[in-house]
Parts: sequence; structure tokens; C-alpha cells
Amino acid sequence: MNLITDRWIPVIRQNGQPDTIAPWQIAEPDNPIVEINAPRPDFQGALCQLLIGLLQTCFAPEDEEQWLEYWREMPEPEELQACFEKVVFAFELDNPDGASFMQEHPDTVNHVEAFDNADWLPIEDLIGGALSDNTRKGNKDLFVKSGQIELISTYWAALALFNMQITGVLAWGQHRLGLRGNAPLTTLIMPDEKQQSTLWQKLWLNIIHQEDIDLMPGDINKHELSNIFPWLAKTRVSPNKEPTSPSDAHPLQHYWPMPRRIKLKIETVDSRCDLTGVQISDGVSHYQRVTDGVYYTNGWVHPLTPYSRAAKDQFPKPVVGKLAGEGFRQWVALNYDEYADTENKKMRWGRALAVKHFYNEKSNINIETKLWCFGYDANNANVKCWYESLMPTFNISVDDIDALKSHVSEVLQIAYKLSDELSYALIRAWFRPQTDGNGKQSWNHVKSSINKVGHLSAYKSIEDEYWSQLELPFSMVINELIDYGQKSGKPLHIYKKWLKEIQKHCLKYFDQNALNEAIEEQDMKRVIEAKNFLLGALYPNKKGLLKDVNDFNKQKGRNS
Repeated sequence: MNLITDRWIPVIRQNGQPDTIAPWQIAEPDNPIVEINAPRPDFQGALCQLLIGLLQTCFAPEDEEQWLEYWREMPEPEELQACFEKVVFAFELDNPDGASFMQEHPDTVNHVEAFDNADWLPIEDLIGGALSDNTRKGNKDLFVKSGQIELISTYWAALALFNMQITGVLAWGQHRLGLRGNAPLTTLIMPDEKQQSTLWQKLWLNIIHQEDIDLMPGDINKHELSNIFPWLAKTRVSPNKEPTSPSDAHPLQHYWPMPRRIKLKIETVDSRCDLTGVQISDGVSHYQRVTDGVYYTNGWVHPLTPYSRAAKDQFPKPVVGKLAGEGFRQWVALNYDEYADTENKKMRWGRALAVKHFYNEKSNINIETKLWCFGYDANNANVKCWYESLMPTFNISVDDIDALKSHVSEVLQIAYKLSDELSYALIRAWFRPQTDGNGKQSWNHVKSSINKVGHLSAYKSIEDEYWSQLELPFSMVINELIDYGQKSGKPLHIYKKWLKEIQKHCLKYFDQNALNEAIEEQDMKRVIEAKNFLLGALYPNKKGLLKDVNDFNKQKGRNS
């Protein structure tokens, strides 16, 4: 069983028919592959990263010219197959006498003894976050419920293991964090869904050419494949937190990190995979894990993840996956680098290297693109949620970027303020206030309770629907702001269109939801007062950006 030579990846071809392929078949020209068809959304993201890693490792273009050559025309499938098969031995799934994909290397008696004493754990642990014993016993699992997945295909077990190793979701005690920390955000450039594109194009947009590989931390002189695929050599352990820094590996190990010491138990079966329902003859129902795997220290900067930096003299910190749930609210940060100090270029937030490479090196391709953002919301070992979102990308001149950032920041400033006001207005409509000795009313007790519950609160749907409704208007606003460029003054006419969309949503949402409780439990006076509060927030009289935007048409009328 081998991830390179075997046909195991479910895909959709151009004519809509499903198929199962080996990795090198992504370059087949006849009825080409257009999409991966994974059984879970997080596995969709993991498969994309696996294939990008293979291309970056085995088939990276030499320079921009060669990248464009393969963008315009896919390589011959046989050419890609030959390149992938150079590393085929690193992708064996069951190799008792040697290296097995992403698993503990059977190198010494000590390592064998460590696993001899390890418990066999249910394979469901690897599906979207491994559970600790306390989590399992306390029935605290959120994302994957115990007892739902008992047997899966060997290939999907390998992908689940790959997903765990690259996301670092198994973080408690001495089970080491991933190279990108715990549950990182991944951002991939994708062709816009309105135009037909192949899977090859979707993957190739995120490939960096060799000339820019030196932008990735690592030692390019460490040519041994074990410095790229760490499971090919004796496992690096860290009982005393012995560090593994970028200088200890080739830069390409970013795509193939192995912080966990794990073994899969592959067995002959005659059953169906609980993930896909497909009949299987080999499967995995249990695995083993031990502590003290590779201890990746600061300095690693994965090319598919954005990073933030609190200070110039500190290592960058990977952005967490739950920010994918914020969608276009993070548009500026995920598409363009930000600086806290523009004069000294002190980085506050850095977009993913693959995104930066796209903007800097691939601006001449004639295709509309979007940024696909995804990741887990995880607290240590427990995965709470999976988030993903799409946002528009735009190639604009370097001279216009700062003006666009400033305008987008004001657009989002308006939206954030009114999102809070809508939520507060509904809280005022739904709940009775607390009154102090001076007769002043407050709903802070309600807001405090909602904040404690966090993302599990039913009231989060107010915020989710708010931002969801604004996605399309935001794309339109961005286009208009790009056309506006660096003209003097604020683009109030554009802001006005944006504000009208927000006002329309807020008033409609309030009216639909303020009276959704039983009539006898409603205080109509309180609802009316809450509506008046919302109107005051949407159409303020106090000086500020919101008032300026609301007054724009009036001012325009007086000047005409």
C-alpha cells in the first residue's frame, strides 16, 4: 500500500463523473480532474496540502518562466509520475522493517519498547483531533463524537495522520505541538468558482518556484531525504524539550513535519470504511502514540500560513485556524502584509509566503482568483469546530495598496460597530434589564453570560448571518475602492452604498427576530425602545464617520 503508486484519491472529472486516482493523475489531459471529492471538508484541505507538498518537493519549477509554462499547459502525466516515484519509498503505509509514512521509525530497541507499553487507541481519535483520556471519559468531545468511526481505509488513516501532523491538533502534556503550532490557519489561492478550472490549476497557483525557496527557513544544504521526510531516519525525540529548529532540516520539511510519535495498526479486514462506505480489504481501527516527539521551536514559517509578530525582535507566530470563520473581516491582513511601523518596516502581520509569491510573481496570468481560508478552532487536543471561507483577491499596483488598506479599514470599522449594535439591540429586546439604585438600566449580565459560552452561544448566529449577508456587497465595495485609488478625500459615496446594505440587513433582521418569543412573554415597550436604540445607532447624530456617511447625500444635494 503506497500513497504515490496506488489509486486512492476520490475526485470529480470535467464531465462530472467521479473517479479514484493516484497523485500523478492530476495531470491527465483527457477529461481532466476538476476537484477533489473527499468525505470531509477538513480532509479536502488536507489532500490539497498533501498534493501541493508533493508538487513543491518533487516538481517545483526553476523560475517564473517555467512556472508559467506549466500553468499554460500541464506536464505529461508520465513526467509527473516519474518525479513522484523518486520518493515512493517515503510513502509506504505498512513497512514493518523500515520507514512507514508519517510514523515512528523502527530504529532502536528503545523505541520498540516505548510502543510495547503504549495502549491501542481507537482510530476515531485521529479524525479531526485526537482525544485525551479525560476528554473521552468525560464525554467532552465536540467535533468528533466517540463511537461513530470504528474502522477506516488504510489510505484515509494515513491522511488523518498526515492531517494531525501538519495541524498539530493533539496538544497536551508532552505530545508536541505542530510545526505551525496548534490548529493553524491555511490560506490557498484558488481560481474563482465562476470559471471552469482544473485541479492542476488550483494546486499550481500555490507552488513557489525554486528561486524563492530560500525565503523559507531551513538549511538548503541538508540534501538527505530524511531532512525533508523525517520518518525516514531515526525519530528525533525531546524528553527534555530538545529543540528542532529550521537549521536542523531542509526548508521542504515545512510540508512534511512529524511532531507526533504514532504507529497505525493495519489489519486485513472484510468490511466497509466508516468514512466512505466503500468495501475494504485492509483497514485501521486502532493506533498507538507515545510522548516526546519532534519539538519544533520558533523560527519555522510555513508557506501556506500567515503569521503575526508582536515585536520586531520576536519570532513570528502562526495565525490560528478559527480566524477562517471571520471571512472577509481579515481581508487586508490575509492578502497584504501589515506594518506597525511603516518607516522601519516592523512587521505586525505577514501574509502566507505562497500568497505573497502569487501577488509578486503571478500577476500576469489571466484568471480571477479567490483566497480559500480554512482551519480548526481547537483548544489543546479538543477540536471545537472547522471553519472555512472564501474571499476575493485583487492584483493592484504597489502604489495603490496603502490607500486601499486605509479605505478597507474604514469600511470594516463601520461594519464592526454596527454588528455590535445589532446584537445589543436584540439583547435589549429579548431580555429584561437590571436596574441599579439610580434607576439606570443595564444588560451587561446578559452580555457576560453570552461571552462565557463563546462560539457555542445561540446568539453567535446573529453575528454569523450579519457577516454572511455582507460578503457579496464587500466584494463590490472592494472593486469600487480599487477604481477610486488614491484620489483625495474619503470615498463617501462608496461608503454610503456599503452602509445602506448594513442598515437594510440590520432593520430586517431585527424585525424578523425581535418578536420571536411567545407573545405573553414579550414586553412590547422594551422591544420598541430597542428598535429606537438600533435606529439611533444606524443613523447617529453625533459627529463621526457614520454620521458623515449618512449625511453624504444631503451634502451632495446642497452643493448641486
